[in-house]
This record gives sequence, structure tokens and C-alpha cells, in this order.
Amino acid sequence: MATTLTDTTFSSTYKDDFADSAGFHRILFNSGKALQARELTQLQTILQKQIQRFGDNIFKEGAVVKPGGPNLNQKYEFIKLDTTTNTLPTDTSTLIGTTITGVTSSIQAKILQVVEATGSDPATLYVQYINTSSGTSGTNTIRMTAGENLSGSTTLTVQTTNTTANPAVGVGILATLLSGVYYARGNFVFTDDQSKIISKYSDNVDTNIGFKVVEDVVTASDNSSLYDNQGAVPNVAAPGADRFRITLTIAEESDIDSDENFIHVATVKEGSIYNAVTVNDAYNIPNDVVAKRIFENSGDYIVKPYTIDFSLDSQNTHLLLNVSAGTAVVDGYRADRSFPSTLRVDKPTQTITINNDVIGVNYGNSVVVSPETDSATHGLPNINVFEKLTLKDGLDFTGSDLGTVRVKAINEDGANLRYHLFDLQLNSGAAFRNVKSIGTSTSSYFRPTLESSKAVLKNANQNTSLFKLSRARPKALTDLSLAVQRRFPVSSDVSGNASLSLSASGETFTNTSDWVIAKTDSDVFTGATISGAGSTSSTITGLPASSNFEILAYVNKGSAAIKTKTLATKSISISVDSDGNGLRQIPLFTADIFEVDEVLKAGDSNVSFADRFVLDNGQRDNHYGLGRLLLRAGQSAPSSNVFVKFKHFTHGVSGDFFAVNSYTGQVTYDKIPKYRFSNGTRIRLRDFADFRPVMDSGGEFAGAAARVIEQPQNGTLVTADAEYYLDRASKLVVDREGIIRLINGIPAFNPAIPEKPDQTLALYDIVLGGNTDNDSDLRITKIEHKRFTMKDIAQLEKRLANLEDVTTLNLLEVDTKHLQVLDSSGTDRTKSGFIVDNFSDHRQSLTEGAGYRAAIDPLQQELRPGFKEDNIRLVYDSAASTNTIRKGDNVYIEYDETPYINQNFASKSIRLNPFSVVIYEGLLTLSPSSDEWRDVDRRQDKIVQGGTRLSTVNAYNWNNWSWSWGGVSVENLQVGSTTQVQSGVVNRVVSEETVLDLIEDRVIQTAFLPFMRSRKVFFRAQGLRPNTRVFPFLDGNNISDFTRSETFQFYSDTDSDFGNTLKNTTAHPDGALNLTTDANGDISGSFIVPNNDTLKIRVGTKEFKLLDISADNEQNAACIAKTPYSATGFLDTKEATYASTRQLNVLGVNIRRRAIYQSDNSGDDPPPKTPTTITGSWITGPEALDNYGGHLGAKSLTMAGFYGNLQVAFSGGSIVGDDPSTDDNGGGHDGTDGGYGGTDGFDGGDYGAT
Repeated sequence: MATTLTDTTFSSTYKDDFADSAGFHRILFNSGKALQARELTQLQTILQKQIQRFGDNIFKEGAVVKPGGPNLNQKYEFIKLDTTTNTLPTDTSTLIGTTITGVTSSIQAKILQVVEATGSDPATLYVQYINTSSGTSGTNTIRMTAGENLSGSTTLTVQTTNTTANPAVGVGILATLLSGVYYARGNFVFTDDQSKIISKYSDNVDTNIGFKVVEDVVTASDNSSLYDNQGAVPNVAAPGADRFRITLTIAEESDIDSDENFIHVATVKEGSIYNAVTVNDAYNIPNDVVAKRIFENSGDYIVKPYTIDFSLDSQNTHLLLNVSAGTAVVDGYRADRSFPSTLRVDKPTQTITINNDVIGVNYGNSVVVSPETDSATHGLPNINVFEKLTLKDGLDFTGSDLGTVRVKAINEDGANLRYHLFDLQLNSGAAFRNVKSIGTSTSSYFRPTLESSKAVLKNANQNTSLFKLSRARPKALTDLSLAVQRRFPVSSDVSGNASLSLSASGETFTNTSDWVIAKTDSDVFTGATISGAGSTSSTITGLPASSNFEILAYVNKGSAAIKTKTLATKSISISVDSDGNGLRQIPLFTADIFEVDEVLKAGDSNVSFADRFVLDNGQRDNHYGLGRLLLRAGQSAPSSNVFVKFKHFTHGVSGDFFAVNSYTGQVTYDKIPKYRFSNGTRIRLRDFADFRPVMDSGGEFAGAAARVIEQPQNGTLVTADAEYYLDRASKLVVDREGIIRLINGIPAFNPAIPEKPDQTLALYDIVLGGNTDNDSDLRITKIEHKRFTMKDIAQLEKRLANLEDVTTLNLLEVDTKHLQVLDSSGTDRTKSGFIVDNFSDHRQSLTEGAGYRAAIDPLQQELRPGFKEDNIRLVYDSAASTNTIRKGDNVYIEYDETPYINQNFASKSIRLNPFSVVIYEGLLTLSPSSDEWRDVDRRQDKIVQGGTRLSTVNAYNWNNWSWSWGGVSVENLQVGSTTQVQSGVVNRVVSEETVLDLIEDRVIQTAFLPFMRSRKVFFRAQGLRPNTRVFPFLDGNNISDFTRSETFQFYSDTDSDFGNTLKNTTAHPDGALNLTTDANGDISGSFIVPNNDTLKIRVGTKEFKLLDISADNEQNAACIAKTPYSATGFLDTKEATYASTRQLNVLGVNIRRRAIYQSDNSGDDPPPKTPTTITGSWITGPEALDNYGGHLGAKSLTMAGFYGNLQVAFSGGSIVGDDPSTDDNGGGHDGTDGGYGGTDGFDGGDYGAT
């Protein structure tokens, strides 16, 4: 066994007495003197010291000189054994590489490592599964079954116990450190590949891995290779010199004793490599010199930005701060983090108490009542139960009902009274301005003071019983004091006196000058004298004798308390009803709904109606009304009864108002409900004092379940000792070593950002709200650190040059603007017609104009011609292509492959996988791997008037400028209009039509489509677990129904494109098939990107993956392959513009030749003299009219009129004529009777009908 090195081994055993202080640098051997062993040893020491001094200057202790690098197998499959039934063989190495088969499961695995039982850990096999096709797929990967026997070279048994705390099968973590060279103890030490199990039965561990440095001395008795090796076999009679050895052994830092040396290589957190040392971390003094120079030149800056986001922690007391990988330069040192990190941040829960904090009370929504007006009031409303009053359109509670309302308080306003109203419900078609009186009967009512004969609500925007605290985020309100209004019915004695008393603890009468007194059935009384302010009793004198009165007195509550709320669950089964105003609803008959758990078909829990309804929790600005479920627009009401399960708050009997304390112990701080006022403003109820009363199930405030809350006196203050949570500011920094830290400041209402520590770079300022609600309840400010390279400086120079040009242009524009152009009288003329546009956008462009044809490049700020774009599929035509080659879906210029360098000789062989590390992370290929498309949505065509035009295809067009239409403009021509006869030719309008000419078809809007379109995508995966079923996922969605196994095809090999034909498909059109890898771990197939009412994938880059489990949980998967799939779609909204033109078709007739001219062109050439030279075709004689009439008759065209003395009528193809020489107009007009024809006329009788 090798001897462990000590501090005295060299000096005592080998007589090495080297000392730095001696100053010896060389050993000089002399002739004739005997050679000493210590001289040979000291010779090595001198040389080694020189190397060490140089090495210490360049490298740090433990530095990586030639990196090997760490590697983790987080899926190191284990099987715990029960060796009480079947024991391990004596030599466990015989099991390595053998195959075992589960007798029960038929699953096969190859043994990679055997670990003997230690402590409470049983004997354990580490295996590679090679065939799991016989297993049943599920949310967990397929493994051996607990308790089953394993057949192989030796029969073994799986542990029977299989719990979360003690699993029989699962995964551990195997760490591997590859070979490299490290600087240790002044030497450059080589180490081979080494592996170690750092977590036997879990894939989640935190540890530091590296090397344990072992120094020892090896003798020939320890290693036979140290004997003389001159012969064929070592000469054991001639032992050689001893050897000093340094060995680096893989270890965890927790295994290292305090007197042992440890070289850190990597930090593992939560089962992943968190940080690993690199060559950049190795250097010592040179690093300092370079860092100083960098800092002096460039300071601190960011190379690769660190991005952050917050997420929720498993405990509500903390948040998780996630920091991405990034690189910074801090004090000249490169602070690189190649892996993301997570900091656990505690929520700020420090508080401060403000004694005698005040809450202002101010509410409106009132009507003015003048008690001095005769019969303006009869009694007072009962505010102790907020009785419902009726609105009348007549005085003294007469006329028609307009609705209902309640009064919550009555306050004095000088000589008048203000009645504060709430829960105003107007009848259909009614208006409050028509109200003349409000009450319950002709003996109990009040009349609002009218303005211009109309009732007016004053300060309607202050209609609330919620009053904001002085600060946000209260924790509790205590030691409360306030003045409330309370109704007392009393009777006066024969002397006109009455008395009131209070019995509740802490209550006294107050503000007696503001009390309101009225006879029960008469007007408000103002002549009484009131005493007793500050005491529990009060005396009222000067009242009418022996009468009944209602008194609204103010009571000071010196020991007020907060009302409690208790969360309860309730269920009802009810049919959908109507609220009487056209809304379909499910009444819940309960106030203060917190949330709805279930909305199901009564009697059938498999049918949910939750998506058909929206919750109205019943809260209103002034009270808690009854909650209900409202049917969403466009949804149909269920015909059956609906079962509703919901949570709601019940309310304590005692207490004076609701506040943040009311929810303590019922819901967490962040779940305290929010409320939206009727004006749309959203608030957090925890930040308000809530004086809203609660209705009972009947919608009133008089029942046992109702909670009447006395309203505080308007214009006064509620005092309380308020405890508030404080915000906390923090600064996220990175130091020279790349370590991320969060520096917390002092909590306050407006906390100050803390300073950054020395030798750190500030990344972000973060402010967390007091008792932070969630991962959004914070403010993040990024701190910019810009580094300017020479390239950046060149860009700045270019921009400055451009700025000079723009400045010069602006000066010219200013000169132009102020240029004086004087007229003859010396007056400055108005200047117009100059415009400035930097072509950064279209704001100064007339984009709505039909002639706009420009495009702007906003990056280059250039104006370019308009263009059209579309996504057109390209198909590779190999037959028509030259000098190209296609590989996969890409086309390249054809190339030849030639060796760049050859290494035909090897110094030694290495094992690519010496520790049988098995990680089934496959390689996945998609075709196509992306999709870009454009859809078109058309607006209604725009029609512009294009006027009237003549179509002269069949007219005599020569000299058309001399046509005479009898002074009629073209716009006024009608069918039948004719020209005058010129040279025997007459033209007639025979028909009209509307012609639409396309002016433009332009894109008026382009929008991104939110979801991917359906299309077929082929995939191929290699390197997965053999003979294993895998499940496909796209953006976390299991798409097994849209996937099938089939032969892989490149997209470029097909000529079909599905477009939108697969939209709304719910399964693969060729039928879905299970995906099972072959014996090599390969699988190919296709999937359809889903786009239907149930499942849609948002555009962007999403991940397509294959897992051996049916849930998207990579943590539990034993094999995985994933690759990105990206899709981008655009929706172009197009609008076509047409010119609508009224076209008149003109027919020309040569009276002399009795011919109709037909043309196949619309040129202006004159008709030819002979029939053989015409461009169109001339038809003469009776046949001409007969044939042409038949031609027109086929179009059901009717033409009638006179061509000079020639009358021609076309009706269904028949023609009749007159004799122009006799001017006999006896020819028929309807084509049914042929008239007599003269010398040059047509024989209408012969050709009258066809």
C-alpha cells in the first residue's frame, strides 16, 4: 500500500534538505566525488520549485489547464433489490453488461453498475432499459415492477416496497468528470475520466463536485512495475527508486475532511450543473493585469444581458427570482454565467403602525329638501332598516310610480336637508327628473326641491359607502372611533320634553346641533333644544306636547369594531330565470359571492355550463346585493335545472363596518376581493373602510340574515390605529465571479434603492409591494450598461453625419418658413406648398387616396415604390435545375467534397462512453419545420362613379367628332336616341349597361394571426429508448389524436399543400396511430397542427417533443426528443375599388346600302367601299335585317325608332319597314304585322316575323 505523504516525508526518508533560503539553484557534480542520493532528489526539487514559482504566477491553485468538463446523467435508472430471497453473486462484476428480464413485466434491461448494500440502502442495480414494449404507457415511464423476479445469468428480486419515500425503481444521478489537466500543489496533474453516483435514488440534489487531491509515495512493493525491467520479467531482486504520486479522485465537497485538498469543478443545483469552472477562471496575476486595463478603458458593461422574471414559490411567503444566463465585465473581470439561476426572495412583511390615522367620509347622491316648505316632509325614512321608498311623479305622494329608492342618511345643509339616496331602481322608460315626491304613503314622504320643475341628484359621482384609507396595503385597523347616524322613535310628554339613552359600551351622543327631528306624520320640526352631547343620555325640550317623533341622532362610537366575514360553501339547483329587463340569469339568493366552483347540469356532473355564464357577485357601490349568474351573450340557456356550487361570505352580527381585518383567517391577503365601481374604477377592498349594508335572501335589509351598517356622518373623519405593510426596494447585482446577489434595502412607504457593494455590477432595481400579492406585484427597472465597440463608434459617426445633414435641411426649412415674399404694396404674401417628411412613417401620406402607390422603409427611412407580397411555395425542379443540389428541404449550389485534413495514425484508443452513460435524448427532425402564410379578408368593394361613355363598336366611327345628337349631352342619352342623318348614315343608342373597371385592389390593413393554421408536418426521431411507446406534444399539448407513424418525407419531396383544408379537423385525416420506437430507438411519422374549437396553438416558436410518458413532464420522462416548430401568419384586409361607368351601345346603319355595320374592333377607320375589304362584316338586303334581327333577338333586345324616313323595329328578331319615297308610315312597330314597303323599303310582310 502506498505511503501517504506528510510534511517530513521528503526530508526524513529521502534526506531532501532543500530550502529556499539557501539560495541553491543548481547542483554541480564534481569528478572523483561520490554521487549522493539526496543530490539527485534535491536536483528534482530545485527544478520543480522553478516550475512551481512560474505556475503560481500564471495559474490559481486547482486551475483547469486542459479542461475535461463535467457531465450529468440525470436518468441513471436504478432497481433496488431484495437480497433476502435471491442474493447477489460473490463477484458482482460478472453481472455488468448482462441482460435481465422481468418475469412479470417482460421488460428487458442491461446492467451497467452494481452497488452493494450500505447502511440503510439495499443492494442496487443501475441499468439501461432496452425493451419496454410489453409495458403499459402512462404518466410515468415504464420500469420494472416492484416485487418481481429478474431472470438472467443470476435470478434476482426487485424490492417489494415501492413508495414515494422508498421507491423500488426510479432514477438517480451519475456525475462524470472527463480527462483533463489541473494545476495542483505546484504540479500539472493529469486525470482520466471518472464517474461517481452523486444521488442514488433522486434526480434532485445540491452538491459541489470536483477532485480530492491525494499525495503519496509508491514503492516497488506497492507497484511491481518499479522493479528492474531490463529482463523479460521484472527483476524482483532489483527494486527501483520510489515514486512521488499525485492523484485526483472524483469526489463531492461534503466528503472532504478539513485537512484534505479539494479542487472544485462544478456546482450542481436541483440536479443540474449550475456552474462549472473553465480555462478563463484559471489565470492568476495575468488576469489581474488584463482586468485593470479593461476597466480603465471601458469600465463596467454588459456583454450578454441578464434577463429576469419572477414566479410563484411553493410557499406563499416567498417568490422565485429567475435570472437567465448572461455575461458582464465587472472591474475588468469577465463575470460569466452560462446557466440560469434562481433566487428565493422573501416577501417584505415588515409593518408600521400609524396611531390615530384618519379616514375621510364624503358621500353625495342626494336630493335637497326644504323643511320650511309646507308639506315638504311627512315623517322621516326608517334608516335603521333602509326601507324601500317609492318614487312618484306627483306631489304629496300622488301620481304614477316611477321606481324605488332607499335613503341611507339625512344631513343638514344650512336651512335645507340633504337626503342621500342609494339602490335607485327606475321603471322602464322612467326618468328621475320627473320625480316629485318620495315615500311609502301619503302620510310618510318627502318632496325634493325642484329646479326648473325637475328633480336633481346632487353629487351623483360620490355615490358610495366605501371610503379610502390614507395609505395602501393595510394589515389591520384597531382602536376605532367614528360618529354614525341612528333613528330613535320617541314621544313627548305633556310638557313637550323627550329623552334618549344609550346602553352600548363606548357610545355617547354627539353633534346635537346636526340632529334631525320630525313628527311621525308631519313636517320636520326645527324649534327643539337638545342637550346631552358627550353623555349616554339626551334630553329634547320645546317639542309639541304629547306627540310622536322620529329623531335622527348622531352617536359617537369610541370603541367601534370591525365586522367579521366567514367563508362558506353553498349549493343550489335552480332553473334559468329572467330579471325582468331582458337578462337571463340564475339567481343565487345570497350576497357577497366569493367564487363559483361548479355550474353543472342538475343530476349529471359530466355536463358543465360554466362557460355559458358570468358571475355577478352582487356587490354594489352602496350595498351588498344578491349574487347571480348572467347568461353570456350568444349563449343558449340550459333547458334543465342547473346545479351551482359556490363560496360566499357570511357576515358577523356585531361590528360597525368591514375592513381588511374582516378577511383575516378566511382568505390570503392577495385573495381579498377587488371591486369595480359603477363608473368602471377598480379598487382593492382591503384599502377601504366598507360601510355597505348586506341584503338578506329576499333583497331587503330587515331580515335576520341582513346586516344593517349605520352610516358615518358625512364630512367627518373615522379614526383608527392602522398597521400597514411596507414596500421594499432591492438591487440585483453580479460580482466578479459571476455570482448573482440581491441586496435588500430598508422597507418604507417609498423605499430608497440601496447602493451596490464594491466589486459588483448593478443589473436591476426591484421594488416589491408590501406583503407582495403575486409575481406581478412589483416594479422592475433595468440599469443600462452600454459598451461601445469600434463598430458602434463608427455607426455613431455615421449618425452624426446624418444629423448634420438633417440640421442643415431644417435650417433651410426655417429660412423658407420665414422668407418674406412681398406683393406690390409691400404686404407679406401667404406661403404654402412646402412639406417636410423624413419617411419614417405614413403620417404625411394620403394613404386613402386611390392613386397612392408608395412604400416606406422605416429603418432606412426611404420612400420606395409600392409592392405586393405573398407567400408562394417553391417546388424544386431537378430536371430544369443545373449546378444545384438539394439536401433535405434546402437547395445549395452544387459542390464537391475533398478531405481537409487526415489523421491516419492514432496514439491510443479511447472509449467514447467508458461509463455506459445512457441518456435517451434523441435527435428530432421536422419537415417542414416552419410555416409562413397569408390569409385574405375582403371588405365590401368600393364603387366610384365613372360617368357615361359610348361603345361605338357597331357604329360608323369615321368623323365621330361631327356627330350630332340634337344638342343632347352624352349623360342624357337614352336607349333610342339617334344622331342626325349624315351622308346616309345614322347612329342609334340600342342598349345601355353598367361596366365596372378595376382601379386598384390594395391591402388596407395587415394583422398577425394569433393561431397556427392546420397543416401536415413529418417528423423523424433517432436515439430514443428502443422498443418504447412515445407520446407527441406540441406546445405542451398531447396531440396523439393528430399523429400517426409513417415513412418520413421531406416537404420538398411532395407537391401537395393543404392550405386551410385541415382547419377544424379533430384527428389525423389518415387515422391516428401509436408511436413505438424500433430496436434502434428510431421513429418517424407525421402530425397535424391542430386548429379547431377545442385546441389551437398560438403562433410563434413552439416546441414539438416526444416523451415516453403521456403527460408533458420531462422530469418524469426517461427518453425525450424535442425541436422547435415556428409559424407566422398574416391576415391581409383587402379592398377593391371599381369605377362604375354607364356604357351606351351604339348601332350604325347605312341607309343607302341598307346595311347594318358589325365590327370586331372599335377603331375609328371609315367603313370600306366594297364588302370584300371591310374589317368587320357587312350584311345587305333583307337578309341583313333578318339575320341581324335574329342576332339581337337572341339577346331579347328591343330597339325602335326612325332612321330618317326608314323605320326599323326589332322585337324578338322581326323587322318591318316603310317606304321612304312615299313617306308612308304604315309599317307596324311590334314586328307582328308586316307593312307595305315602297321602292327602297323593306318588305315587312315577307320578313315581319321570325
